[in-house]
Amino acid sequence: MREVLIWVVGSGGLLGSRLGRAFFAEVPMARSWNCVVPYFTWGDTTMLASQLREAVASFAREVRRSSRAWAVIWAAGAGVVGTPEPALAAESRALDLLLGALDLHLGRDESPRGFIFLASSAGGTYGSCTDQPITEASACYPISAYGRYKLCQEALLQAWAYRRPHVSYTIGRISNLYGPGQNLRKPQGLISRISWRLIYRRPIHIYVSLDTIRDYLYVDDCAVQVARCLLAWVRQGDGAEHRSCSMKILASEQPTSVAQIIGAFARIAAKHQPKVISAPTALSTQQPRRLAFRSVVEPNLAGIARTRLEIGISRLHEYMMAEYRQGRLPQPREERS
Repeated sequence: MREVLIWVVGSGGLLGSRLGRAFFAEVPMARSWNCVVPYFTWGDTTMLASQLREAVASFAREVRRSSRAWAVIWAAGAGVVGTPEPALAAESRALDLLLGALDLHLGRDESPRGFIFLASSAGGTYGSCTDQPITEASACYPISAYGRYKLCQEALLQAWAYRRPHVSYTIGRISNLYGPGQNLRKPQGLISRISWRLIYRRPIHIYVSLDTIRDYLYVDDCAVQVARCLLAWVRQGDGAEHRSCSMKILASEQPTSVAQIIGAFARIAAKHQPKVISAPTALSTQQPRRLAFRSVVEPNLAGIARTRLEIGISRLHEYMMAEYRQGRLPQPREERS
């Protein structure tokens, strides 16, 4: 099988930072590309457009020079439920800018075969869907601007790829990611935030009912699933007849309540029990009560060994404790009751 050159957009994020190791282990023909732009100015559309054009042009030159197949993994984006719409719109524009630059340099039919993976949100897109469990066949009912913009990004990629038969894609609708290194400045990541506030012996404010069900996916397990999606495409071979366009849920498929998360921390850190303040806010209405997932697409991924929740929580808490001991864990800000 021919080598494939891979560019991870968002390589500094929770998922993006794990993908290099997963590709190395799962996709032996993969070769990572180091972006020529060290840092993207996400808040400045004009500057970002210039940076993306420069990066894509350099990436395309390397693809053509080596006659390799290529893959772009979009793992960027800082939006969460509750992010203001202008910021969510900016993220969608950034993806559109990337696709436009790819079209300029690698969009022709005679260009080397390509693949795009788009990291989307299972919780955001399915929203208030009542299916139990939710599968790829379930209808999307987003109840937040975040979910609606994720669907917008998916549609951007689908429309772009439809006109380019040499480019395949997978849209990965990912459940709640957790693991060491999560960005604590973002108002998300229940498990990380419980650990953080437990270390500083601060109460954790939870804005949904304790019986709220979610699917928590350890980040390294998710990275392996993304790598397996890439590997499946690589193995298909060359030619438009081998084009692959898919939507896949990436999840642990283990429904877990908020109360179970708190109980796991109580067992791990027995000396200091988590102090919980449960109080709904306006954002609570954008959080469905139950989200349980089961993927029926690409069943070969079902055999991946998944990290048990208590093991994942223990690893994350040990990491946070190490950061605390070395003076790298900032104090959490006070939250209003």
